[in-house]
This record gives sequence, structure tokens and C-alpha cells, in this order.
Amino acid sequence: MTISATMVRDLREKTGAGIMECKAALAEAMGDMDKAVEVLRKRGLKTAEKKAGRTAADGLVAAWISPGRNVGALLEVNCETDFVARTDQFVRLTRSLVALVGADTAANGVEALLTRSLGNQPVADVVKETIGSLGENIVVRRAARRALPETAKGVITSYLHAGGKIGVLVEVRCTSDRVAKSEELAHLAKELALQVCSAEPAYLTRDQVPAEILDKEREILRAQPDVQGKPATIQDKIIQGRLEKFFMERCLVDQAFIRDPEGKQKVRDVLKEAEKRLGEAITVAGFDRFRLGEGIEKRGTD
Repeated sequence: MTISATMVRDLREKTGAGIMECKAALAEAMGDMDKAVEVLRKRGLKTAEKKAGRTAADGLVAAWISPGRNVGALLEVNCETDFVARTDQFVRLTRSLVALVGADTAANGVEALLTRSLGNQPVADVVKETIGSLGENIVVRRAARRALPETAKGVITSYLHAGGKIGVLVEVRCTSDRVAKSEELAHLAKELALQVCSAEPAYLTRDQVPAEILDKEREILRAQPDVQGKPATIQDKIIQGRLEKFFMERCLVDQAFIRDPEGKQKVRDVLKEAEKRLGEAITVAGFDRFRLGEGIEKRGTD
């Protein structure tokens, strides 16, 4: 039978598959639209199996914030090239999945997310079909979800840098509904998200740094040439001073605030000033930061 351009267009709109793929599927299905969709799904699953071992280090980091600003989600989805990462189909997939992480408490975490449903299909199958359609390996790599406890007051905000190369979630707590709903707290949370993005803290406060990390840092500092040979008490003072620098670089509240051109104001000072203006305690409950492809070794090209 003749496969019309309209039939191909309709199948493309339903599946996102390429023109030639849709035409071949319709021919195999004798023009039956539902059967053609099934053909494409089966082909997509087979393609996904073949591409599963290929390195996927590009992609997008996406964020989602609930209308009440009390829930937020962050998701990294990887593909093989920036070209695919910028396609409408890949962007739609990523945004749909991060919204699912935020809205569905049972979808918190990649393994759980892949078992949930998206458009009446398991997420894992949707991802496999997208692999078949776009022709690259796609990996849902990591997810984070933050939600204010029922009795807590505050705001959760997000920040995306460079079109999804870096994503941040920040949770800021206060004690009243008045402050929680204020534009000033929303602005403060946004500034803190920008701080996390730019300054790359690994911890919120210095007491959250694991003991083994500090022990390793002390070991490295003690082995430095300008420390060795000095009396133990002098070594300890030098090491403690250099640990302060470590805390100032790696702990959010100890970092220099990026908006201060002189670098004298710390993030903790910004929080204290906000408390004075707003008339109540303001704290950072936590943050998440994803950098696209972080820790994935990309294959070299000739």
C-alpha cells in the first residue's frame, strides 16, 4: 500500500522517530498506525541493548521546583553528544523525568525512577525507545529531591548554569510563613544557589567534613617541605592555619560571598544580616550540586 506523507508525519509526532524509520515501520505494519508504533518500540528496545555499553558523558542537568517552593528536584541525564542533548526530544525527556522525581515521592533515586510510569509506560522503556529514536546511548545518571518537612518553614530554589551544564538545589529554612513567602528570602536562596554553583562547596559546615577527609588533609599538609623539620607544636599550628583555608574553600558557610568584591564577607555573615533584616533565624538546611559528566571518563577522538 502507499504510505502517505501525512501518515509519516502523524507517526513522527507520536513517536519522535526519524522520517525513514517511520516510513519503514508503516510499510511493515501495512499502514496500521498502532502496529507501526509497536514496530518502532521493538526496534528502539533492540537499539538500546546494542548501545548500552557506549560512553554517555554529555547531556543535561535539569531542575524542577513545586509551585509552593517547598519541593525541588535535580536530575542528570547523559547522552553521547551535545548535538543530541540539544534536541527537543531529549530536552522533553529530561524535563519530564525531573518533574516526575519532584512530584512523585516514590521516584526519588534513579532505580526507583526507572520503575515509575511516564505516559502509561515504565520510565525504563521510555528511555530505551528514546535511545532507539535518537541513536545514542542515554543514561539516567543521578537524581536528588528536597522537600521541606510538613512543620518546617522555608523555601527551596534551583539554579541552572550554561543551559544545564551545572545544576543546584538549595534549601533555606526560616520560622514563619511571613518570611517563607517573602521575596527577600527567595532572593537570598537564589544568591546562595549561585554561590554553590560558582564556589563549588563540598560541605555545608566544617563539622560535616568526615574525619577521614581531615586526617588525609593533615597528612598531606604535614608532608610538605616547609613543614617538615619544624618542632611538632609549630607543625600543628601551621597545619591548623592551612586547614582553615581548606574550610574556607570547601564549606559553604565559611566561603567568601561571591557578591563581595573584596572577599571579606562570608556566607555566614550574609545569613546573619538576613536574620537581622527579617527578624528571625535563617539557616541553610542543605544543597545539591550536579556538574554534567562529573567523574565520567570521555573517550578520546582522533
